[in-house]
Amino acid sequence: MACAHADDVAQVFVKAIDDWKASVGESFHAVSPAAMTMRGYAESLATWFDQPARLRFVSWEDYRALVSSEEASMCWDHLTHSSNCSIEKAVRVLRYQPRYSSLEAICESLSWPTDHGKLTVTPQIPRSP
Repeated sequence: MACAHADDVAQVFVKAIDDWKASVGESFHAVSPAAMTMRGYAESLATWFDQPARLRFVSWEDYRALVSSEEASMCWDHLTHSSNCSIEKAVRVLRYQPRYSSLEAICESLSWPTDHGKLTVTPQIPRSP
């Protein structure tokens, strides 16, 4: 999955407006240059939160048994509707140059709630000094 930072999305809009002749009637994807797997996100965010990544693969049926039906439904919807889009056309036609990677966009979106006590992470495994 590839995430997009709001600044990068805005960049595509501004570039399309600035080059009306090239962009009229066209559609462009505004995502980061490289997608990440769900496991890649999980491992990277665990590190970002200074936590160990405790991951294991389970079947969908086993996963559904581990979480609420609402969580399973949201996860399924996210996994089945998250596409991997190419920015090649926006780069070629509009000279789009994303400033943020997928992980940078996610980490920035988590910074404010983390910094303001709205999102806290408690270590599950004691750390050695």
